[in-house]
Amino acid sequence: MNDLTVELSHEQTSLLTTMAHQYLTEGVWPVWGFVVDTMDRLDLDAAELIRSLPRVGSTGHMGPSYGLTSHIGHHLADDDRPALTIAACLHLPELQPYVGEPFLRVLHVLIAIQRSAPLSTREATRPRFTIAEIEEELPGLPWGFPARLPDILLLEPATRGGSGGGAPDDGTWWREIRREIRQYREAKTIEEYVHTTARLITAQAGELPAPTPVLAPATEPPPGPYVDEALIADLEAADTVFQLDKLLALVRELNANHADQHPYACQMLLRAILDHVPPAFGQKTFQNVVANVAWGQTDKVYVRKLAEYRFPADDVLHRQISSRPSRIDMHDLPPRGYVNGLLQAVLTRLPALQQSRGL
Repeated sequence: MNDLTVELSHEQTSLLTTMAHQYLTEGVWPVWGFVVDTMDRLDLDAAELIRSLPRVGSTGHMGPSYGLTSHIGHHLADDDRPALTIAACLHLPELQPYVGEPFLRVLHVLIAIQRSAPLSTREATRPRFTIAEIEEELPGLPWGFPARLPDILLLEPATRGGSGGGAPDDGTWWREIRREIRQYREAKTIEEYVHTTARLITAQAGELPAPTPVLAPATEPPPGPYVDEALIADLEAADTVFQLDKLLALVRELNANHADQHPYACQMLLRAILDHVPPAFGQKTFQNVVANVAWGQTDKVYVRKLAEYRFPADDVLHRQISSRPSRIDMHDLPPRGYVNGLLQAVLTRLPALQQSRGL
């Protein structure tokens, strides 16, 4: 199978989702034994499923290849931790804002560093970078992403290879940038990055490269409401002791600024909403909402990720003017499902609070 974008089966997607959810929750890929046991409970064979995933390049143990996981056909021990690649983000939208999109931002910073490195007639130019430099150039990366960046870069053909040294834990980590990274300068989306990687890997493996599809110019549809209009109407009709006029105004302004593509206003309004809703859960801060409220598995991921999105808002609100350009854009906002999930939880809990106060 040589198309990394081919539609996966439900069983294959279940395998990837099991691995991704643990990564989003804990920040590390789960051990293979956990994946096997989880698939067993669904009457699925994890080893067979991971072997069935699409991969391009060499089909054996030797030669370049690239697929949706780091697994290349060898036996997996229970304590191994196979990882998902950027290609897997095409099949798992929940990974895109926390792995795929931040990786693309880092990739293009590295391309810029490589292309602007000073030239020398006396020695080979080998530009290098550190995690601290990436964090300074790209404020607002998802919390924990810089610490995981060395492992992510090692999985991707665009960024692995080259000399490196130091350790991420003590801030001494560094890596050289290979000139081959320039081949990705036109890859602006995850799909374009995966197509480029597949084409290069196929050529390196000595296979006939598949023709590059000619894509029609993308026309993005007008952005829909960020917060669901029906949910706003339900909040407006809620019978509760709380006055929801401010919450409704913040949500409507968030929708209006999202439609007009104003990222700074959206970040500030989202921060205001997160700071405004804790009393609906009987809490004083949003961190207490995350830590002390009983959530379902999916909603728990949502609120944890929303707590991390306070950092881009801090950047918008508190970073002072400097010689560096701002890198905040609409892609730095959380997926709308996270915000809708939070507001639905607010709506669900309001009647309970009303009854608990004897009204």
